[in-house]
Amino acid sequence: MINNFNLNEKLKEKTAKIDEKTPKNAEKVATKTISWGELLIICCASVFFLFALVSRVVYETYRTDDTSNTAVVVEGFTFKNNVLIGYSGNDTIINIPTHYTVNGEDYGVTQIKDNLFYNNSTIEQVIMPNQITRIGLFVFRECRNLRSLTLSDSLESLGDSCFWNCVSLEEVHLPANLKKIEPYAFWNTSIKTIDIPANVESIGLGAFNRCSKLETVYIRHDSVVRTSMTEVYQTFSNCPNLQTIYVPAELVEQYKTHNLWSLYSDKFQPIGGVNA
Repeated sequence: MINNFNLNEKLKEKTAKIDEKTPKNAEKVATKTISWGELLIICCASVFFLFALVSRVVYETYRTDDTSNTAVVVEGFTFKNNVLIGYSGNDTIINIPTHYTVNGEDYGVTQIKDNLFYNNSTIEQVIMPNQITRIGLFVFRECRNLRSLTLSDSLESLGDSCFWNCVSLEEVHLPANLKKIEPYAFWNTSIKTIDIPANVESIGLGAFNRCSKLETVYIRHDSVVRTSMTEVYQTFSNCPNLQTIYVPAELVEQYKTHNLWSLYSDKFQPIGGVNA
């Protein structure tokens, strides 16, 4: 009987100890529930991010099938059939609208007409919407005060002589989707470095001719980029300060011995390092 009594007493003591611990466990659970406030903040931030992402997608995906032949004017810009065909303003900053509306439908801008800003001495900065895939012939030719340029992320082709003699243009960031640089595209600009994306397969005749401040070039395509030349004009002719042309390491020797690129055989170096 004594043993049973002692056993029961010990059992009660253990039960009491368990009961004493229960509030502490409850406190721990309560402590964890405080983090739901932080979780709410994270959720709100996530919703904001998704909203921004969706807005970006909508921004880039206006309709591109306008065949109405209707000219629409938005803030001095004239659009027709998804093409920017006219500009009547005199602003120093050209911020091209993302879209225009015909019969209740919003259409995106995919091209800029040839010669549109030719010889415009007022323009200092250009910002393009991200649906533009092509800049036409001579579009910004002789825009001597053009200094800053934000190209469309969707841009695939730079038209012949599109930035010819833009003598104030010092910096250009070419978009990753770019596939072709037409002849004389950057003739006589003031760029110092040009990074040619991996999708560019062709660089036209004299594309960087007379870029007297050009020092460094990166060509990132995974095979030797096509180019052309005449006796007077080559891709980088009349670039007296050109020091280095970086290309993929496995292509260095191919560039050096190529019948056209060999003109710059002493300048080719392999791409490498943190910033290359």
